[in-house]
Amino acid sequence: MRFFKPNESDPEVTTAPVVVERQVVVDRPVLTEKDVKTAYERGRRDERDRRKGHPVLALMVFVIALIGAGMIYIAAREGSFSGGGQVIDQQIAKITGRAQVAREDTGNAVSRAGQKLQNAGQSLSQGH
Repeated sequence: MRFFKPNESDPEVTTAPVVVERQVVVDRPVLTEKDVKTAYERGRRDERDRRKGHPVLALMVFVIALIGAGMIYIAAREGSFSGGGQVIDQQIAKITGRAQVAREDTGNAVSRAGQKLQNAGQSLSQGH
């Protein structure tokens, strides 16, 4: 398969003269301005429909671009990408630490509530 214009010096390429016959067209339709406008609008509409993108994909690309812009901003503020990465890592560690404390607090609260329910159940069963 050839991707480029054939090389004339290539022995595999054979050239033949091209004969073009001229035909006279007598019954040619006359296009009005309205016909041209209609065809133009139809072409624009077809092009718009063909290039329509998916909104979820566009949102994902936008969010990724926003994150990238934020990382470049932090890197510029810190003076280097490694300094910016350290700041981001520290923030992530701080957030996950808070989430872990909250999870432990929630687990303790659930345990205390369960213990209180057991105590209440035992006191009811001893009362009868």
